[in-house]
Amino acid sequence: MRRILQLIFALVLFLNFNEVFCQQNEFVDGKLINVKTQEPISFASIRIKNKTIGLISNLDGGFKIPIDLKKNGDTLQISSLGYKSKEVLLSSLAINRINRIYLVEDVMALEEVVITTSKKRKRLKAKKIVSLAIAKIPQNFPEGSFSYVGYYRDYQLQDGNYLNLNEAVLAVFDPGFGFNDLKDTKIRIYKYEENSDFPRDSIASQPYNYANRTKIIPNATISERIGNEYAILRLHDAIRNYNIKTYSFVNRLDHDLVKNHKFRLKADTFFDGIPHYSIKISKVLDNVEVISKIFINKANFTIHKLEYAVYEKKPQYRKEPFSNTGRLTLVKGKLGKLLYDIKVEYQSYNDKMYLNYISFRNAFDILLPPKFVPIAAEIDSDRKRFKLILNNPPLKKEAQKKEKYKLYYQGKKLNIAKVEVKKNSVFLYPVNENIVFDGKLVEFYKTITSKGVGIEIKDVRDIYGNLVNESETVNYNQFREFFVQQLSLKTKRPMDSLYMIKTIPIYQDQHIVPPANLSDYWMNTPLKNR
Repeated sequence: MRRILQLIFALVLFLNFNEVFCQQNEFVDGKLINVKTQEPISFASIRIKNKTIGLISNLDGGFKIPIDLKKNGDTLQISSLGYKSKEVLLSSLAINRINRIYLVEDVMALEEVVITTSKKRKRLKAKKIVSLAIAKIPQNFPEGSFSYVGYYRDYQLQDGNYLNLNEAVLAVFDPGFGFNDLKDTKIRIYKYEENSDFPRDSIASQPYNYANRTKIIPNATISERIGNEYAILRLHDAIRNYNIKTYSFVNRLDHDLVKNHKFRLKADTFFDGIPHYSIKISKVLDNVEVISKIFINKANFTIHKLEYAVYEKKPQYRKEPFSNTGRLTLVKGKLGKLLYDIKVEYQSYNDKMYLNYISFRNAFDILLPPKFVPIAAEIDSDRKRFKLILNNPPLKKEAQKKEKYKLYYQGKKLNIAKVEVKKNSVFLYPVNENIVFDGKLVEFYKTITSKGVGIEIKDVRDIYGNLVNESETVNYNQFREFFVQQLSLKTKRPMDSLYMIKTIPIYQDQHIVPPANLSDYWMNTPLKNR
């Protein structure tokens, strides 16, 4: 009997282990690597061959494929701008580790770009190429309705660590480029999750606050009137919204990009074997610098990809040679802190270009509460002194200096005769203490004013090195991203009202409407290091 119980117990353990193992291995994990530099390849297209579904690699090159597709014997088709395309059998990928897949760069030397006319051969300049591509947007992008389902996420990144990761599967019903995207495009939420596998940081997730400056975007603002995180993301697709104002410096793509930027032709690059113009876009202002690239199909001038990044300029100075005056001259500055970075890529389908992915990153600063602060100020009438209580013990050498304090009592400033420090307390002894603490005078003050004791302290550190009342600023990066998994040109928009309300957060009182085939889509959650 005991032997039978042992076998049953062992069987239960085995079944439980397998259940946990299967839950942990619902996906095949992969990572795309540049074979030459060994750097990860982000935002690469990974499609399932002969099927309409796929995904985009993450910032770290990682991706997840449902294990069921491996069982079906499917093949991955991998393509990325500037790399040779590659096919990989899913059956060749392991389940219990991250599979590293290497891609080879595919670029060519810059050729002379010419167009032929009846009179002469004429060089086509970078600015002209961009102008032609923008002018052809109504021709190259869909004017009629279409829809797609994709993976959305927003999160913060600090020191390479993911925080506050929110994920969703969204269906987007776009009436076409001839309509106002923010007003007319409808979004349905199929699934939404606050990911608990990564840390949640309540300080970083608080709303922007420019009144108290507890959370701000340096040199920029994002208006809450635009809508929720996904609405903000869509507005930053300058190609989809080419005829309205989108974001700073690009403004209206069709009116302002060519007029306000400089362009330089770089070496051609390839996507799926098709040559593309690679054009650098730049703009320099007093305090910011734009570094951008646009990739345009050489055959039909379709815009395949736009990268737009704005940095603070970090000024540098040099001393003038042979000068004894110490005079400095401003020289061209280095790139400073990233303010925002937008990447948007389109894919070709039936001779039209449809969204592949969009990623929008902006820097923001969080003002943390001071670590060393006063807690209370008290009157010690018996010892004729005032007491300042601090949350940490101060450094005595600094805290014993009279000039570090201002003392007020009943609305009057008092001169300080002596300072004593004991543990977390500072004792201030006023000049003419007998007059200050005269009983009749104190009672007189109390009858004419409600003011009490006030003590200001500055330039004092605690024993841990924290300066009193000094707030620390921490820099984060905010990401909003959307990756198309399935495109459809035939799906009709449902005629109900169960759509996302764009003016409130995705997680707040929204309709969640999962379709019958929800399992066809998945969240490409970033890989954890393992």
